[in-house]
Amino acid sequence: MTDFSPAVFGPPALRVGTAEREQAAESLGKHFTAGRLDVDEYDDRVARAYAAKTTADLSALFTDLPQPTPIRPAAPPPAPRPPRAFVPVALISMLILAVVLAATTHIFPFFIFPLFFFLFVRSRRRGFNPGYRRY
Repeated sequence: MTDFSPAVFGPPALRVGTAEREQAAESLGKHFTAGRLDVDEYDDRVARAYAAKTTADLSALFTDLPQPTPIRPAAPPPAPRPPRAFVPVALISMLILAVVLAATTHIFPFFIFPLFFFLFVRSRRRGFNPGYRRY
């Protein structure tokens, strides 16, 4: 909470502490950088902010300044899409290639065995086997 709002700190007769005074001075600095206060007026208000005893003393410094707008929470970012699995697509395409090769040349594609082994090992690691536990 960086902008000072007297309504947050309670009734006007309530005493303020150093944190509230510093928060009011910081808010005055923001108004100064926005061009709402000149140098002399800023110096005078900051001195009065550090000398303030009650919330009424601090709120008097902000009567002619605009109230801070409440900050709306940002919309949550969209959920990231899970990456597409490249391995199953590659295995299916290799299987189709092997079937086409076997049908056209009448040669059995032995290179398909390592692919099936890889698919079997990968499926066990992903949790398709309920007895597999990963620590």
